[in-house]
Amino acid sequence: MPTYTALMRGFDFGPWTVIPERGLILNGDVEHKLEPLVMDVFVVLASHDGEVVSKDQLIESVWKGRPQTDDVITRCISALRRGLADDAKSPEFVETVQRRGYRIMQPVTLNAAKEQAADTGAGKSLRPDLVLMAVGFVVVLLIAWFALSDRAPPASQESFTSVAVYPFDCLLEESDSGRHLCFGFAEQAITALNEVGGVRIVRKRSLFDPAQAVEEDSIVAGSVQIIADDVRIAARLEDARTGEVAWSDTFDASRDGIFDLQRRVGNGLRGALDDDFVAVAPDGTLSFAAAEAYALGRYLFEQRDHDRIEEAIAQFEEAIRLDPAYGAAWLGLAYTYSIWPDYDLRIDRWSSFDKALDVIADGVRQDPSIAEAAGTVYGYVYHKQNRWGDAMAQTLKAVGAESPSADDYHWHSRVLASVGRLDESLEFARLGAAQDPEYPVSMSRLAIASFWVDDLENAGRYFDIANRMELEASIHSLAYSLFLIRTGQFSAAAAMATRAMEAISLPSDWVDPVFAGIADQAERAPALARLGMLHDAGEIPANIILTLSVLLGDVDRAMQVARGLATGESVFETEIIFIEEFREFRQHPGFAAFAREIGLEAYWDEAGCRWQDDSVVCP
Repeated sequence: MPTYTALMRGFDFGPWTVIPERGLILNGDVEHKLEPLVMDVFVVLASHDGEVVSKDQLIESVWKGRPQTDDVITRCISALRRGLADDAKSPEFVETVQRRGYRIMQPVTLNAAKEQAADTGAGKSLRPDLVLMAVGFVVVLLIAWFALSDRAPPASQESFTSVAVYPFDCLLEESDSGRHLCFGFAEQAITALNEVGGVRIVRKRSLFDPAQAVEEDSIVAGSVQIIADDVRIAARLEDARTGEVAWSDTFDASRDGIFDLQRRVGNGLRGALDDDFVAVAPDGTLSFAAAEAYALGRYLFEQRDHDRIEEAIAQFEEAIRLDPAYGAAWLGLAYTYSIWPDYDLRIDRWSSFDKALDVIADGVRQDPSIAEAAGTVYGYVYHKQNRWGDAMAQTLKAVGAESPSADDYHWHSRVLASVGRLDESLEFARLGAAQDPEYPVSMSRLAIASFWVDDLENAGRYFDIANRMELEASIHSLAYSLFLIRTGQFSAAAAMATRAMEAISLPSDWVDPVFAGIADQAERAPALARLGMLHDAGEIPANIILTLSVLLGDVDRAMQVARGLATGESVFETEIIFIEEFREFRQHPGFAAFAREIGLEAYWDEAGCRWQDDSVVCP
């Protein structure tokens, strides 16, 4: 029976040639890279040459006896099967023996004469640890440098025009703990890669699956293991068109030097790709705990659930407490305060907006490097205050920055729509979705912007995608309900409105009778009566009263509510008034005065726009 040491020099496994020190398995022209931990499992199975290997044996050999859950082992076996193109239901290479373990099903033949790669220093297997969230950020930067710098340039690198950056696989000990680690790793990589001219960077939010088509021409992916003061990183740059691994490597690093490494990697990446680049001082934070709190806050924030948004605020505040100069944490906190009322109508909007402005001002003072990105926070709040010119200038500053985010594109799109520039709004919604296609907010924005310009086919497709991502934003729920009404799906629209009301603990017993009036002219009178009672009682937000009044044909009531919103303390999402359902509203005699009262007329004059043929025309 071959020994583990002998197998590490290389072996044949059925039709496959295995080169453990390089992490490669080869079958003719087919080449796959296995993560180090998966390769360790493979070699241990091969060393038993067809005998059943129990989970306890795997733990002892691969993890040196450190406790592991069944989930970790199962995921390693699944990854091995994917690499071997094996079917778990009808296996040819790796068999699961129920309640006993696993065994290989092909003969193993030593072949020590095969060309081997130099030792990469991958001498020990490391266990994942949930303590070092920040290491994930460093990981992808490291990949970016080694994959794209002059250390090991792939032959096809010059032809790469787009890079899909995937979350790194974390082999966690608990199946449901720390999932945010796998989804937060790409953020710093994208920041670094955005410095590379001529290459479009696309963030992915699901682990790379070779069976799924990739629109980009290259991918960055890998895995991370952490134990105590040691970190192991396995990374690769792959040509998505051919499946060729353009570059791959495994690295061991020390916890103590990880943030200096982050700085050197970031500078190395930029320096390798830009002859004019001058090395800069480190950004971010030097505190592990602050980085961990920020990463968790970012993950919670992107769930866009009202309870998790509150948790995200606590994590950003903790990051700032630990490192008061941590600009990203200030930015995250300010942005979270600004959007919070969109996801929980119970939140006092103006207090939350004031808090956002105070936080971002403090953050820019602490870290001036976030000044451009702060434009999105300022633009968001100014938009809510009907300061259209100021909002446009701020969001335009953010999208014009060196590395705009999907959120930056999202909010510039919303500001454009809010002043009636719907076609331009769609253009920026597309840019945000192209950069981060698996981000629910980006997909929701693209759906809404498509609907606003009457592209129902694409709007429906994008709404379906966003809904599967379980987005809870009030603007999304309202827009989707309108889409369902436009397309004659009245029952579904009522169900959507009911869920939206119940999600924020507002009464929903009015939904069915009011929506019955929208669907059926014969039911309109009782629906209007019920709506009037809701309006008088102040039980639901005025924005909803306004929209329902328009849909029920009571344009006078709608204008009354709109004028009240213009002069009161509430926030009015003006982008809705420019869609087809609001045509009679725009033709109302009071519309010109309303547009003047909320500052739209002044903005159009200032921007050189004009109202023409029931739409806004801008230069």
